[in-house]
Amino acid sequence: MTDDDLMSTELQTRPMHTRRIERTAGLTTRVYQEIEKMILSGDLEPGSRLNEVSLAEQFAVSRGPVREATRALVKAGLLTSIPARGVFVREMSEIEISENYDVRALLTGLVCGRAADRRSNKQVAQLDALVRGMDDAIAANQVPRYYRINLEFHDLIGRIADHSCAHRIYDDLIRETHSLRRSLFSPGQTNSEHRAIVDAIRERDHDKARALGERHVIHGKERWLASLGARSPKAARA
Repeated sequence: MTDDDLMSTELQTRPMHTRRIERTAGLTTRVYQEIEKMILSGDLEPGSRLNEVSLAEQFAVSRGPVREATRALVKAGLLTSIPARGVFVREMSEIEISENYDVRALLTGLVCGRAADRRSNKQVAQLDALVRGMDDAIAANQVPRYYRINLEFHDLIGRIADHSCAHRIYDDLIRETHSLRRSLFSPGQTNSEHRAIVDAIRERDHDKARALGERHVIHGKERWLASLGARSPKAARA
């Protein structure tokens, strides 16, 4: 018998060490998802304190899964833990928001340019349909529906671009600013920009699509700056 045979026999007869999966693992994931939805939908506003007991009662679970879920959400950047005070929905500083816009503008330009290089006719048709869907939502004054389709639109561009790193970072940045972006909505302007981006992608014009994508987010930053009441030198530099 060769050494390889001996090693194979040893591996087959060696007792396997099992890893116990905690029963609460599935509950923790579901609680995480529900709290995340509450944050992203605005049901839990930035700065609000989480009540562990109340959430456990609401989800009909023990406090353990809630505690684990909130710890994970702290790591994800949606919550912040303050010693001796509790866990709160994260509030972003003006500098953090400004930097978020800057990086997201660059990433949006990147993925729009790549989408122009890689798109199929079917994918362009899907983008057109989403733009029409946003038009319909505007006409019906359904802002939540518009916002949902808007997210689908940008997600599809990210998938067409096929740049996993950019897509992952973009999703994280979007998650941080959901509540802010909902409050700054200017549907008519933003959807006309969407339409121009789709036209550039349709034309396979990489440079134009990239420039329009970047400008689209910069316009969002300008609306946010205007919402601060004044474009102070400090805000403009942030």
